[in-house]
Amino acid sequence: MQKIVGLIIALSMTVLTIGCSDSSRNISSNSNGTQVQNVQKEAGRLTFSLNSKEYSIPIQKVDSIYKYLEQFDQSDRATEIERIQATAFTSNSRIIYGDFQYSCGTKLCNHSFVQIKNDEIKSVPLHSGSTFSDHAFSPNEKNLAILLGKNEGTDVVRNSVMIINTESLTLAELDDASDMVNKVTSTDFSIPILSLHWENDTTLKITIPDLTDYSFETLKQWQQKESKAKEVTLRITTI
Repeated sequence: MQKIVGLIIALSMTVLTIGCSDSSRNISSNSNGTQVQNVQKEAGRLTFSLNSKEYSIPIQKVDSIYKYLEQFDQSDRATEIERIQATAFTSNSRIIYGDFQYSCGTKLCNHSFVQIKNDEIKSVPLHSGSTFSDHAFSPNEKNLAILLGKNEGTDVVRNSVMIINTESLTLAELDDASDMVNKVTSTDFSIPILSLHWENDTTLKITIPDLTDYSFETLKQWQQKESKAKEVTLRITTI
């Protein structure tokens, strides 16, 4: 199986717990009992722990999850909420991020990526039907590479990388529309990504198998032989 190496990982990752309550907290920490921000009382909340603190987000603040849950009646909605999980981490500047995974099958899920910054909550959907594999911040933390994966059987995992602008929490625009760049960033999940690292604030380098054919059998043989790899460069458009 491929190994993801060379990633810049910010602090610990946690699993989400879901709470339903009438709490008036928007973002809360139970480590010292303080209330960060008041909002209207809402029953459905996403609650997760990070660095010995507990944070709570109203589901209505996460658009894609809120819209997904609207299709269910009250009983089924509660069941779906209980199935939601997340991976949470912080940047070096202490901004909180969480990948909320919902509508999961055996392994693959839909994703809503959330940022909690200065008591403000933003969210953006990630490629659906995938697993959250890892993340890497650019040196200035203005861009965040998110690695997603999709397994093919038990032997091959294919990937896609999304670069998120952390100031707007939107997909960063790339200045290279080459076929290979399109493949490693698309929803097709056609090529394994072995590693990724930031060369500078606007240049991301990723490592992929050095092949011309990325069929299942070819990738299996490549993994068994630990054959050659090559780098692909993704550059963010700057004004």
